[in-house]
Amino acid sequence: MSKVTLVNTNVNLELGPGKTGHWHWNNATPSDAVWYVNAVPFATGSTLTGFAQDTQLEVTRVWRRFIVTEHAPPNSQISDTTTETEIHYEIKNLGGTTAKFNVFLSIVYD
Repeated sequence: MSKVTLVNTNVNLELGPGKTGHWHWNNATPSDAVWYVNAVPFATGSTLTGFAQDTQLEVTRVWRRFIVTEHAPPNSQISDTTTETEIHYEIKNLGGTTAKFNVFLSIVYD
């Protein structure tokens, strides 16, 4: 049976109306997992400005960057490499006001 983990990135992000932002998660492990990204908006109202809010955020792209770095000298018989997986994502603010939000990552793996 597969395992699922939830990662709260704990980063408060902000996007203006119609804007798209790009972020990434370094050292994504396990590297062979399936990653899902979701943008969760904050309530941004106050007693002075009111609490009417209609925030719409869309995750428009998610991709994986796999980096292999070789540390052995050229023509060496030794295989000395390190790997890193990054999960990149773009989020677009579809609403008419500035959106404040946090990103959560879901990881499905064996």
